[in-house]
Amino acid sequence: MRDRLALHFLLGLRHLPLGPAQRLGRATAGALWPLARRARRVTRANLAACFPDADDAWRQAIARESFRQLGAALFEAPRLWRTDGATLTAQLDNPAALHEILDRYRRGEGLVIACPHLGSWEYIGLLFAHHTRMTNLYRPPRMTSLDGLLRDGRQHTGATLVPTDASGVRALARALAQGECIGILPDQEPQAGAGTFAPFFDQPALTMTLLTRLVRKRRTPVCFVVAERRRGGRFRLHHHWADEALYHPEHGPAALNRSVERLVRALPGQYNWAYKRFRERPPGLAALY
Repeated sequence: MRDRLALHFLLGLRHLPLGPAQRLGRATAGALWPLARRARRVTRANLAACFPDADDAWRQAIARESFRQLGAALFEAPRLWRTDGATLTAQLDNPAALHEILDRYRRGEGLVIACPHLGSWEYIGLLFAHHTRMTNLYRPPRMTSLDGLLRDGRQHTGATLVPTDASGVRALARALAQGECIGILPDQEPQAGAGTFAPFFDQPALTMTLLTRLVRKRRTPVCFVVAERRRGGRFRLHHHWADEALYHPEHGPAALNRSVERLVRALPGQYNWAYKRFRERPPGLAALY
């Protein structure tokens, strides 16, 4: 019953224009914030660890805004999943940034779009799948009834979805070897044995080594990019290119986290602070949550 209700709820959201859907999501999340005990606890722990010198009023404001942005992300997704690529492109306030990234892609060297849980990551995946041959990892949702909706939605602008296992990693490597594009969530905590601890906001965070392994041999270009959610269903890209340290096996994870941190500092209120980014801790350190 719960799964069916969730499915019909998301299907209903497809009919809302993007701007109103985002506003409704923000308002709903704002109303639920006092009841969201787990999200409040994790968010406040993350912000205290990452911004220890910030005053409490600032951290509380960022925490509430972050949760409202998660509401916008949930409510906007069904609409984005049925929006064509040309319309998605027209919703961008700074198309020059997109053209810069696509110019690099057209060199045929392959391209990694590294988009953390910041701003509208659904929009990023759909936008670049429209303009490139793009392969993304996909993990089916726990609510199996939503799998078809999510899979169809994320593929409708042209993306190829592959499983989050060894076969999926091989598919990513093949795509890059053929000069294509892949999408990575660089702040996703890796599975056991697939990461190493590296600083993120001066906190040890279990960080993927996959990205460095994929791009090291060919020195594939890596663009860290996010879509800032703006008024009226508009978006603005923020991006920068990976530095040389990312291609080094020893220094790559720390370089990855620095790039993510740079984007988060620019838009702290649109980061998903409710995610347990520091769930795994090095031996001897107390649990953060």
